[in-house]
Amino acid sequence: MTSASAQNGGFWERIEAGLAETTPNVSLERDPFYSQPEWDVYRMHYDTTAGHRLFAWFSVPHGDGPFPALVRMPDYASVHDIIYTPLRNATHRGQRNSDGLIRSSYPGLLTEGIESADSYVLLGAYADALRALDALETQGAAEIGAVALIGAGMGASLALSVAARRSGISAVAADTPLALGHSSALEPGLGYPLGELGDYLRMRPERRGAVAEVLSPVNPLNFAASVTAPVLMSAGRLDRSVCPLAFAEELAAVLPNCDLRVYEGAAEGGGHEHAQVRGGWLAERLGVTVS
Repeated sequence: MTSASAQNGGFWERIEAGLAETTPNVSLERDPFYSQPEWDVYRMHYDTTAGHRLFAWFSVPHGDGPFPALVRMPDYASVHDIIYTPLRNATHRGQRNSDGLIRSSYPGLLTEGIESADSYVLLGAYADALRALDALETQGAAEIGAVALIGAGMGASLALSVAARRSGISAVAADTPLALGHSSALEPGLGYPLGELGDYLRMRPERRGAVAEVLSPVNPLNFAASVTAPVLMSAGRLDRSVCPLAFAEELAAVLPNCDLRVYEGAAEGGGHEHAQVRGGWLAERLGVTVS
């Protein structure tokens, strides 16, 4: 085993050990304002590592289960919109409603504590993404059947990481996965959010190697081969801020079962056009209509 692979393996082992020591402690509160005639919306809270308590919107259709579940992983943003379809919308530590101990800054989170793996705040999001699946499994409001993961940007990378670590995932729709951890993320002149790394290295160029080492465990290429679920991935041909095309093509080649759709444009990764493709693709795999 190389030193790099040992480092990456140790990162995930520490995350899993921390989660094993922390019970999810799920609580659900029905939200009468956002609930609809076809489904109930709940405010879900649950525990993750390092004492953080997380929030998610959880929507359950009326009727008898088991229900297929969509879990939307959090993107690189401070807040997440209320969901109006039967899916689960997770957050990570520092995002609004999950910010009891820390409150993330945007921009800023991508480099907060990047001096070492022990202090880099964003690494906790990968534990939180795994804990979202644990919370889904232990909630008592609905019987869950097939599970699909979706996400855009950082959410897409989190979805892929969860699919690599957890069995039983039926599908992953990963829109423009964030190239965090890949060498392309450290190129100069990128737009935000990856541009945060460039800003940091412009001030601290001597730390380029150390930053690359801190980010290495979350490079999607390092765990892509373990994703057994089918993956639908989108990319923009001109993207220079989230998912550079060369990175997307390299990632698609490593994923065992990936359908890569490349669109003209940039970080929107196909926008509304791809949303229609994604909905049909997920519907086929879950047996439901997805918008």
